[in-house]
Amino acid sequence: MNIPNFPKEHADKILTHVNVKKIRARKFKVAVDMINASACVIDPYLFEQLGAELIPLNNIPDGKFAHRPEPTIENLDDIGRLVKESGADIGFAHDPDADRIVMVDENGKVISEDYTLTFGVENILSKNPSGNVVINLSTSSMVSDVVEKHGGKCFRTKVGESNVLEEIAKQNAIIGGEGTSGVIYPTINTSRDGFVSLALVLELLAERNQTVSECANTFSKYFMKRDKWPIVDRDVKDIILKLKSHFTGAQINELDGIRLDFPDKSWLHLRPSITEPIIRLFGEGTTEERVETLFKEAKLTSGL
Repeated sequence: MNIPNFPKEHADKILTHVNVKKIRARKFKVAVDMINASACVIDPYLFEQLGAELIPLNNIPDGKFAHRPEPTIENLDDIGRLVKESGADIGFAHDPDADRIVMVDENGKVISEDYTLTFGVENILSKNPSGNVVINLSTSSMVSDVVEKHGGKCFRTKVGESNVLEEIAKQNAIIGGEGTSGVIYPTINTSRDGFVSLALVLELLAERNQTVSECANTFSKYFMKRDKWPIVDRDVKDIILKLKSHFTGAQINELDGIRLDFPDKSWLHLRPSITEPIIRLFGEGTTEERVETLFKEAKLTSGL
């Protein structure tokens, strides 16, 4: 009886949808933090097929996380150091279930998680201009700028993978995802997938013969800030009313909490979490000072 090898089958499907020849020719040297979890099962085979030299970190699939599992900049010192010391071309850091992935540039700098989806959308839309793309309300404007550049249409949804997936199906979108390093490429599968993400990133870099930092510098520059507060004894509807009354010059979207878009391309998105008893506030601006000012103003206005 043939026993299915699902990890290999998944990797092989990814390989049929990227330019393996181009990636292999680039001979990437890649450092990867697998966090001793799911990625340990697929990464070695996938990188071998892509002709990349794999420099593994935390690659024992025993579920004993070597650091806090959230793949955010403050948790990824080790992979940044490994990239720099090993002379790798790029680094990746998975989360435990491998649906998200964060990049490290050739200098060992962990770059914002928002770049993962941006690289993926740039790759796919550059070959399929005018396509539909679906993202959530808290996703960076880097992504919507890429969509606009390629003549596509960007649809925003409530936060949550299921909401994005529903809209992808509705709009027949070619790609989508959530800004927190999650790419959904329905040509391969209908879920966030870190292995699909890294393959699309390597393909883009190989086809353009760019480093990570060179490619990142081709996108609009924004500064993202995220924060959260306990929801106990707080009336979210009252907070939303206060923000609407105060920020009178903003375009208002109440699909999911409240999103306020300002003429200078800065924005705020406040919503109650669907998984925790907290209020989340996301914001972005073209300067760090602008987004910090917006956060202070929003917190003062709402009493957070």
